[in-house]
Amino acid sequence: MNLSKLYFIPAAFFILPILLLQNMGCVKEYSYEGGDTLTMIRQPILDSIIPPPDADTIKVFPDCSLCNAEDDLSVGTWSFETGSSYVCGTTTSSGFFGGYSKLDITFFGPSACSQDTGLVMSVFLPVPLDRSRSNLIADRAAFYYYDHNAPNDIFDSQSEKPFIVTVQEFNISTGIATGTFEGTVFKPNGDTAVIKEGRYKVQIK
Repeated sequence: MNLSKLYFIPAAFFILPILLLQNMGCVKEYSYEGGDTLTMIRQPILDSIIPPPDADTIKVFPDCSLCNAEDDLSVGTWSFETGSSYVCGTTTSSGFFGGYSKLDITFFGPSACSQDTGLVMSVFLPVPLDRSRSNLIADRAAFYYYDHNAPNDIFDSQSEKPFIVTVQEFNISTGIATGTFEGTVFKPNGDTAVIKEGRYKVQIK
């Protein structure tokens, strides 16, 4: 393993907010409590993420016996699908990276079947997580799926393609947030892929 990459994850925790603000600019935000906001923005934002039928048949990653799409997530875990592959993993850190504003969260951690690959995600929220909330939607997020043994990330999101993160439930007393994510990401060669059925359950500290 390239030892210089050991510093990638801690550095990302602080650098991602700056990069995100530079790249994303002003984007309309969505928030609503007590209703189904996913239905509200299904047209056109989320529908633009739906892949063509043949994309669903591509085996992107080897099967992982530790990952089962039918399993419920425990605290500190994440999962997503891409092509016909299902990927899951744990979080080694999660928290507010914007100080006391509680408007931005980051979590990251390795894949279950490959400790050299994993997920990093930073999310800019439409309202602060300063109390229990539900049904929040953020369309400003940075998603990375890294590989410590490669010079480039396997996937990364970019501002020109939609990437949506929801906070379905946040409990202020426990700090536990559960939600979903989906969107278009880019490969190192410039091709795109679709992240779908993304789920996370993390304790925001």
